[in-house]
Amino acid sequence: MDNPRNSLDFLTICCLRLLWDDIYENWMMVAQDAGLTVTEEQILLVLRLASASTVTEAAFILQRDKGTISKSIFSLERNGLVRRKVLEDRRYSEFTLTAKGEEVSEELINAHIKGRGMGFAKGFLALSEEERLAFARTAFKLARYVYGDNYLSTVQQMQNLPVEAGRLIRLLKEETD
Repeated sequence: MDNPRNSLDFLTICCLRLLWDDIYENWMMVAQDAGLTVTEEQILLVLRLASASTVTEAAFILQRDKGTISKSIFSLERNGLVRRKVLEDRRYSEFTLTAKGEEVSEELINAHIKGRGMGFAKGFLALSEEERLAFARTAFKLARYVYGDNYLSTVQQMQNLPVEAGRLIRLLKEETD
């Protein structure tokens, strides 16, 4: 069955596999260099982008179980990278970055951009704004297909979601309806 559609699908699968390997290998190297786990690093980046988060929100965004996120946040808190603000009662806390956490998250971002082998980030940043939006649109459609509207709607309703991110989600939802 040598047809254009099979060739396109085969090439896409090969490229996605290579990109994922590059992305995950970089996550591991950068996290290890900073003395963190990949999950801890991702939590720091979520807190940096959203300014604050609860365990439930971070678990939802990262699609990890609450126990893993809770343990990771406790470790980050113990290391002085995040601070806890108790909300309604001890079971409900919001986490924000400390000054040290801001500094470490900035270093993590720079490490990814500079690349310990992070060809994906360099390549993505080299794309035009139009190409990056087209890529985001395609990734959004795929995420919506895999995780459904509930995932995107819940992210969109997060209290600390950056305004521009909420606007972009609304735009992409309208475009893909």
